[in-house]
Amino acid sequence: MHTTAPHSNAIQSALSAEEERRQALLTGNWLMLDRLLSDDLIYVHSTTVRDIKVSLMAKLASGELQYLQVNFEDLDAHVAGNCVVITGRLSAEISKQGQSKHVRSLFMTVWKLVDTGSTEQKWQLTAHQGTALPV
Repeated sequence: MHTTAPHSNAIQSALSAEEERRQALLTGNWLMLDRLLSDDLIYVHSTTVRDIKVSLMAKLASGELQYLQVNFEDLDAHVAGNCVVITGRLSAEISKQGQSKHVRSLFMTVWKLVDTGSTEQKWQLTAHQGTALPV
């Protein structure tokens, strides 16, 4: 992974948030996921379906979309203003409307640093784009 020293704290914090998101998806921790997702989230799946935070959370909470296994590979990250852009490969086993499916994609996520009014930094996912790879 390519990181630069002045930005390494921001990058590590955003990568930690990305891992928290992965864990929340796998464990069904919707409260944690809700805190990690920005209210203005744009989420484009590798199937080209577009969600916003409300529609994505509804699919997950209802069980319409379940993440059974999620792995990230070849992660790279860089700072862009008050955001960290993470790219990589995703391999996942999902259940969509009761049908099992294997997903392989390239992805890009944009994590935005949010002002919480305290000294604690909070990162929220503001954009996700997946591009399907051949299975």
